[in-house]
Amino acid sequence: MLDLSNAKFAFLDVETTGLSPWFGDRVCQIAVVLTEGKRIKSTVDLLINPERELSPSALQINGLTDERLAKAPKFEELTDTLDVIFEDAIIVCHNAKFDIQFLDSEYHRIGRQVEFPNLIDTMIIAQQFYQLPSYSLNHLAEAFQVVTKLQSSRAQADALTAKNVFFSMMDSLKQFNKPLDNYIGIYNSPAWPEDGAYLPIELSEAINSGRRLFIKYMDKNGEVSERWISQVKVMGLSDYLYLQAYCHTREAERNFRLDRILNVAVEVEK
Repeated sequence: MLDLSNAKFAFLDVETTGLSPWFGDRVCQIAVVLTEGKRIKSTVDLLINPERELSPSALQINGLTDERLAKAPKFEELTDTLDVIFEDAIIVCHNAKFDIQFLDSEYHRIGRQVEFPNLIDTMIIAQQFYQLPSYSLNHLAEAFQVVTKLQSSRAQADALTAKNVFFSMMDSLKQFNKPLDNYIGIYNSPAWPEDGAYLPIELSEAINSGRRLFIKYMDKNGEVSERWISQVKVMGLSDYLYLQAYCHTREAERNFRLDRILNVAVEVEK
């Protein structure tokens, strides 16, 4: 039985060029906080050359640039490093399906399969045990009063926040007297099929809210516009994932490429 106080944890956050490895998006940064129990032993922050440009949404979110990434090593050059990092560790990730699908895709490119015999998703634990308005990492940090000091990158900050949120949840769940093993799942590629779109939790929650959305959108010509949309649905077309929606500005149905949505906000109920 695993012991929470001295188990080896690898708190993982992955940054990507876009939203879908099935349409060619790649990993561009991996941050890991390694701990023994709650004690931080080391941190890792790896930039990766994705061999493709960042999407508009990625540029907006992760603070990286194509020029900076072009100088970084490729994923295949870092697999030995990742093997050492993940060896015998319990991998902890928030919204794991989104991040792990990208790692799975990267390993497949080099003829390997990714296997994590011990995987914990902090989002799933939160959804199972807590009634919250949102299960994004930022909202969980607020709910558990977790403060993360400024880090060198968004990825590293998110990995550290996931660590703090995880241990705060474990402290609050002590009342159930469940062993650590009860929160652990197994990932063996390809355990998650390709029949769905795994999205960042903030975007997924907005799409599934049933309310109107206010989006900032960049079209293929680089023009940015803002508009209200409703009746939204994700669909895959020949080149990418799109948000099919009714546009209140145009008063017509429109398709918005997901990786060009720079920001989305849900209409507040009155």
